[in-house]
Amino acid sequence: MNKLKSRTDIFSAAAEHASVRSHRPVMLCIAAAAVGYISAFGRMAGYASYMSVACAAVAGGYSPAVFVGAAAGCAVTGAYADCAVQLGSILIIAALNVFFPDHTKNGEPIRTALWTAAITLLLSSIACMVSPLSQGGYPAAIRMINSLMCSCSVYAAAFIRQSAHSGRILRVRGLNAVYLAMLYIMTVATLCSVSVSVFNIGRVLGCMSVPLAAKKRRAAGGAVIGALTAVSVMLCSSYLSKNAMLLAAAGLICSAFCDIGRLPAALAFMISASAALATAGLNSDTFNMLADIIAGTVLFAAMPSGAVEKLFSRILVFSDTADSAGQTASSRLTFASGTISDIREKLAFVSDTVQARAENITLGDRLAAAACPDCRLYDECRRNGSSAQLAACCNKMNGSTGFRPAGCIRADELDDIMKKCIAEELSDRAEAARLREMRLLLREQLGSVSDILNDLSCRLSRRREMDNTLSAAAKNYFEKEGFNGVRACVYTDENRCRRVEIYLSGEYEPEALSLTAGLCRAIECDLELPGITSANRMTKLEFDEIPPFRADLGSYSASRSDISCSGDTLETVECSAGEKYILLSDGMGSGKRARLDSAMSVGLAARMLRSGLTMTTCQRMINSVMRVKEWEESFATLDFLRLDLFSGRAEFLKSGAAPAYLCRDGGMIRIDCDSYPAGILADCEPDVSSCKLFDGDTLLLASDGAPESALLKASEIVYDNPDSDAAELAFMIGSLCSEEAGEMRDDITVAAVKISLNKSRTAICGN
Repeated sequence: MNKLKSRTDIFSAAAEHASVRSHRPVMLCIAAAAVGYISAFGRMAGYASYMSVACAAVAGGYSPAVFVGAAAGCAVTGAYADCAVQLGSILIIAALNVFFPDHTKNGEPIRTALWTAAITLLLSSIACMVSPLSQGGYPAAIRMINSLMCSCSVYAAAFIRQSAHSGRILRVRGLNAVYLAMLYIMTVATLCSVSVSVFNIGRVLGCMSVPLAAKKRRAAGGAVIGALTAVSVMLCSSYLSKNAMLLAAAGLICSAFCDIGRLPAALAFMISASAALATAGLNSDTFNMLADIIAGTVLFAAMPSGAVEKLFSRILVFSDTADSAGQTASSRLTFASGTISDIREKLAFVSDTVQARAENITLGDRLAAAACPDCRLYDECRRNGSSAQLAACCNKMNGSTGFRPAGCIRADELDDIMKKCIAEELSDRAEAARLREMRLLLREQLGSVSDILNDLSCRLSRRREMDNTLSAAAKNYFEKEGFNGVRACVYTDENRCRRVEIYLSGEYEPEALSLTAGLCRAIECDLELPGITSANRMTKLEFDEIPPFRADLGSYSASRSDISCSGDTLETVECSAGEKYILLSDGMGSGKRARLDSAMSVGLAARMLRSGLTMTTCQRMINSVMRVKEWEESFATLDFLRLDLFSGRAEFLKSGAAPAYLCRDGGMIRIDCDSYPAGILADCEPDVSSCKLFDGDTLLLASDGAPESALLKASEIVYDNPDSDAAELAFMIGSLCSEEAGEMRDDITVAAVKISLNKSRTAICGN
């Protein structure tokens, strides 16, 4: 009886498996048709994309189903003329797959891609030849680029599919990462053309993918996927990409909360992306982008953890543990930066090519294209050269009306046709200028994203050395003090500052000063008092090395009048114990408007500097933000000072700012600036300089409202008052500037930074 039951179970399982296999072709046909239907809506730079052709090439024997879906999509949009090349290419590919199934040699990637490129390029060339002359060269260039991108996508998809079928491990590095990035870009770019209510499907997918990548790959994953999403949206529509550049920064911020949990990571991404969206300024797409951010974040938070791990293990995580440890975040950011730089260069090349082709179309060509093709004597005029003479005559008359070419039967209609052609030419020129400005802005934004990734890569690649001997000494000291379960780590961070992290079980009770003094003697290093964090009966102590130098800041500020606020903004940013920044900005004009510009510049710079970016990248980003503000004019000077208190160096960055001064031993060194303020020009390179600091040096930063004659006397004030602190020096120098400026003064801000040796280095150890 048991044997009979087991055989019955076997037969039932076999029948069920056979039923599933019999339904599988039907399900695949439905899936292929659905993919073809969705891809038919795809757009690239305002024109129909060729991704439906790529789907048909990858589908193989199911390409007829893709054709049916694409045709249905074209029927819904009513764009059969724009999709003629795509439908023709899919039809040819489907015929080849049905009648010549071995034409790609068992789906070999290179052969599949070459066949696809040949078919799309051939039909694109035919479409260019039969299209009216008035369309210009831009559609032709888009068709050629579409064909090449289609074939590259086919190769990437076919290669990944072949690797999956062969059972090989596909590691995310080198060309494999390029293939995956290409497929992601084309997928998001295609889905960006599909909208459901207020949601854009492509951007929703991107907003979901950024925190997913950040959770799996931390900062590198969030930044790279954010940058790739921005490029994807840009390929679909430059209008939709206005607010998509913020996703890379949001991915970086989100990665810092991934260890806490999925919900905090989702909230961090949504809040940071929304804040960046608000900083970018209000435009017609702001609320739609906000809806996409919220929808993508909700999908990320609602996705089960098991499903996420399974998805990444099968699709994106194709490496073993050793390879994952070997691939650092620095190398990934460098790769992403190089990819974006290549895209930026290709965008510049395409823009120049399109611009050159558009300029070749003259008014005479437009007139001939509008007046001659529907004329009954068109063939005869083309043979005897009358059509070319008409265009030449129009160009010679420089668009003037009232000329009557000999032998033209439509001479009476030429004036009206000429007016329409002139209006069309003016409209095309305005549109070309707008598109050129948008392409320049996009190139600038891509360059800024590339700089951000380079800065983060350099910071991550800086060496962090862990000292095992000192770590053991720190652990032994805390164990001798009676602590249990001590874990200690002594290492050097990217700013050459020695840091100590101590983890203790239970609550922390001893006095911090005596414990710090004992630890300093144990590891022979001068440390500051610790930062203390307690959670779940665990205590973390963080000690930073005391830098050799100390910087004291004093400031003086006076507005133009007693009834208006100052247009200058001054802020101090402390990134670590040995790295400090002094930020000074002077907005255009005075009052609230100038204050808003300078405060926005300083606030944005402070956030970016805390994130690990360099001053040059911050200046470039601020310049870009100031240029895209909705006001007619908006610019501000930037005066940044970076202090490295371990090496004793000062680095200045100036963008249209007033000179800075270094007071030393009664003398003065002037640090000039020849650059322009941020927000005036697209390429606004700042002036960067540096100097060595010594005990007793005083640095002065001032806005352009401070008279130079008063600042030149600052060295005497500093020399005559050696015991005065930075605040007193700033007040004395600022008061002198206000007196010499008189009643016609501008906003005045003076910042004095006094450098001295850090006496607390030996004080703590002495205790």
